[in-house]
Amino acid sequence: MKTIVLAALLLLPGALEAADIKSKIGEIAALPGVKNASWGLSVKDAATGKVVAERNPRLNLVPASSLKVVVTAAALEKLGPEKVFYTRLYYDGSIVNGFLNGNLYIKGGGDASLGSQFIGGAPPPEEVFKAWAAALRAAGINVINGAVVGDDSAFESWQPGSWAWEDIGNYYAAQPSALTVGDNLYKLYFKPAEAVGGEAAVLRTEPYQDGLKFENRMKTGPKGSGDNGYVYAFPGQDSAVLLGSIPQGQPEFAIKAALPDPALYAARAFNAYLTKSGINSNKKPYRGVPAPGAKLTQVAETPSVPLKAVARVTNKRSFNLYAELLLRHLGDGSPSKGQEALRSFLAAAGADVSELDLEDACGLSSRNLVKPETFTDLLRHVYKAKYFPDFYDSLVFPGDPDATGHLRGLGKGTPLERNLRLKSGSLNGVRSYTGYLKTKKGRTLAFTSIMNNYSMNGGAADKMHEDLLLALYNNY
Repeated sequence: MKTIVLAALLLLPGALEAADIKSKIGEIAALPGVKNASWGLSVKDAATGKVVAERNPRLNLVPASSLKVVVTAAALEKLGPEKVFYTRLYYDGSIVNGFLNGNLYIKGGGDASLGSQFIGGAPPPEEVFKAWAAALRAAGINVINGAVVGDDSAFESWQPGSWAWEDIGNYYAAQPSALTVGDNLYKLYFKPAEAVGGEAAVLRTEPYQDGLKFENRMKTGPKGSGDNGYVYAFPGQDSAVLLGSIPQGQPEFAIKAALPDPALYAARAFNAYLTKSGINSNKKPYRGVPAPGAKLTQVAETPSVPLKAVARVTNKRSFNLYAELLLRHLGDGSPSKGQEALRSFLAAAGADVSELDLEDACGLSSRNLVKPETFTDLLRHVYKAKYFPDFYDSLVFPGDPDATGHLRGLGKGTPLERNLRLKSGSLNGVRSYTGYLKTKKGRTLAFTSIMNNYSMNGGAADKMHEDLLLALYNNY
């Protein structure tokens, strides 16, 4: 009798679906590149919270860039999708006969979009500088008897200590400065050698980096070998070591590096623009703050794009700088207070934070630890929030023209194209995926998969997850 009842239960659609998914998970767990890895999976119905599938959902794992969904969701909820931030221009001293007897201060307010090449609707630096120069003239300033000063004091701007040394000088590890201009990066152009293994000569930087010196050890790699170049530099230093290789066969090749001092660069760049425009200053630009008690007069104000546009690029392009700027906005300029805000946000969303370890907000640190189920429960919370459309729009879909990296191809040419939105993360030995899946039967699933210490090819990991998502799409 018990055998008949069990057989009848297995014939029910729900039981068959669960069996199919469980079988698929078992197949994946047994794969050569996965069986010795740490793999956590959590899939729930976004509306009801029903567990659809799971495997080690409460395992502490390194999430890599999937962590960005936490800070973007928290910023959208706590600050609002339409929130804007301001960069302001002040002066101290007095204006006499066209002479400003004092300094000009560029006060950063944590605007990620100022001069950004990635955020739609963001004005280029020259357009911003033009408006500021016009404001100075309107205020009667033709000469500055002082200096242009970059003020980034609104934020604690240093990078986390757990970020790798080989990352710090590269654009994806740029300082999260309150005075951010042009994504806090510059391009470094090389001339490849004719022979593989020859030195790749430094041609120039764009924009120009005043006083920056290079110890060049960059080599030329084979054609098609891509960007394998690294910039080793400490923040604030005027020297960098260039290591790695760039590909043969092109007249010139550029890699992106982090500005060593964003606020100083902003002051220098605007000072140079003013000089070309006929407004000269008689002191060198520097990074600093007004003297205590100084009387300041505001002369210009530049708003950012709405926060939702920043969140969109943060997730679409997995841009670390923007995630770290949002973290500081949540913590009133302090990254540690921002991390406390993220923990409180997750707890209020019903997610388990008992063993949560956050070293940053972007996922670049290999010391972050999050449970897969924590992400899934967060996504369930966001699914019911007013800002959900903006958050959903920030996630990548198969073939997404606004996304970068491997994730664009996942699910392309399958039913996932119209039904999948996700954020991924990757570090050495880490692959993670979190997002939403609309199934064939009209349900929306919130899912998270995190693998640590896997040994398969990254493309194979993507294909494996594509197969799993298709199984969920077809069976739930």
